[in-house]
Amino acid sequence: MKLQIIEGTPHSPKVELNPTGEIKMHGRCIIEDSIEFFAPIFLWIKCFNFNKVNIDINLEYINTSSVKQLYCMLQHVKSNRNIKEVYINWYYEEGDDDMLELGQDIESQINLPFDFFECAEKLA
Repeated sequence: MKLQIIEGTPHSPKVELNPTGEIKMHGRCIIEDSIEFFAPIFLWIKCFNFNKVNIDINLEYINTSSVKQLYCMLQHVKSNRNIKEVYINWYYEEGDDDMLELGQDIESQINLPFDFFECAEKLA
C-alpha cells in the first residue's frame, strides 16, 4: 500500500490514506455523488492489512448522503478482520453543537469509541 491523497474542493474534503494506519479527512463534505467519492476509500480500507488505524475526522459541514457514506466507511473499518485497534478523533468547531451531536450519534450507532475535540477556529 502507498499513501493516497484525495484533494479537497469547496464541496469535498481532503482525504489522506496513509499506509501507516492513518485516515485523515478535513474540509466540507457536500458531495453530490458521495458513493463515487467514498468508493476508493472503501477499497483502501478493504485492502488495509495492519492491526491499528487512527482516523481524524475534521469536517466543517457534511450533508446527509455523505453522512451515510461516512458511516459505511467506519463499518468497513470495523469489519476489516486485520484491524484490531481503532482510534477515532472527531473535531468540531467551538459552539457547533450539530457537528458534535452528529459525531456522538455515529459513535453510538457504530459502537466504536470516539474522542471529541472542540476547536476554537474554523476547521477547514
